[in-house]
Amino acid sequence: MRRRSAALLASGALAVGGLLLPGIQRHESSGDARFLGVSVNGDNPVVLGPDGSSDISFSITAEDGSGVASVDRVGLWGPNQAVLPASATHCTAKTAKISVCTGTSSVDVSKKQIFDDMAGQWYVQATVHGRNGDERTVQKAGRFSIKKDGQLTEFGTPHTAEKGSQFTIGGQLKRPDWDHGTWVVSPFQEVLVEFCAKGCTTETRVAAGYTDANGLITATVRATETGIYTLTYQGKFWAEPVQSTPAQVTVD
Repeated sequence: MRRRSAALLASGALAVGGLLLPGIQRHESSGDARFLGVSVNGDNPVVLGPDGSSDISFSITAEDGSGVASVDRVGLWGPNQAVLPASATHCTAKTAKISVCTGTSSVDVSKKQIFDDMAGQWYVQATVHGRNGDERTVQKAGRFSIKKDGQLTEFGTPHTAEKGSQFTIGGQLKRPDWDHGTWVVSPFQEVLVEFCAKGCTTETRVAAGYTDANGLITATVRATETGIYTLTYQGKFWAEPVQSTPAQVTVD
């Protein structure tokens, strides 16, 4: 099996630091222990390039009528049997009943901890223990996303143009291939051409097109006034939105 997580399968069950995959994990619940909220990576997606890595922090807020003794068996899991183990948590009581418990995890493409089909929605599994013995395990105590980074390169935009004339803007869109650790072209994706006149604060869409089989995009625009043109990919299929470096065109 090529996946790190799949290699840990034993007797139909996957366990990493107490984490079991959905469908085979024991559901344990007693008393009034519960989760109030989970924040992962500062509520931002984890974005990875072809050989990137990322430390992932998380914060779990839990409650029990007798006070929270601990939060453990924390693990991060995602599509296609993807699993990332987490550190032990450190809990701080905020009130007599509520505690905030923090910890870390990490992911490294170069270490084969994640593959192409594992981009998407991820979840946090955890167990909260009350001081009176109450206990609750939740498979989806929190959620976050792991996305693919992107490269959008602009080329061919002229430095100057006559007012009213038409010119062509070109570019190429690439995405990371986590299976092979390299950048690959991203075909058949919509790319926008946005314009911002000199002194403006908001970009305006002036053209759009789709990348070809080689990830290339060309679009024709009309020169109206001096400003900057930017290619924008809005992201799809768990790809992070990305923009090209702005290109200024001076209109005579």
